[in-house]
Amino acid sequence: MIVVDKKDLLGTARDAAGPGWSSLRLLVKSDGMGFSMTETKVMPGTVLDLEYKHHIEACYCLSGSGRIVETDTGVEHVITPGVLYAPNAHDAHQVIVEGDVPFHLICVFSPALQGDEVHGPDGSYASS
Repeated sequence: MIVVDKKDLLGTARDAAGPGWSSLRLLVKSDGMGFSMTETKVMPGTVLDLEYKHHIEACYCLSGSGRIVETDTGVEHVITPGVLYAPNAHDAHQVIVEGDVPFHLICVFSPALQGDEVHGPDGSYASS
């Protein structure tokens, strides 16, 4: 059984961050679950251009709010606590956080992340 206390992960390779975001990797590839789970915060004023070419993800909003804009269509989704979004077809999308509260998410990735990934110039993670 895997039991993880996030306090034990802070400051380790599983505590990833980039401009405007931080992501604590609670489950990673080496845990052998076949997927990853992260606790991710996107800071107010941040706009992220993302396209996970090698992974699919599902994100559940715990607090804060954000807008997800589908890059190809311009369709916009307002995400608030209790709402899940999942770019299930490797959809290119923008994450926009306005206001003064971080956008706090629990995210699941498949295949599993190694744990120390950050977004590349194209908005994706390298293949696991």
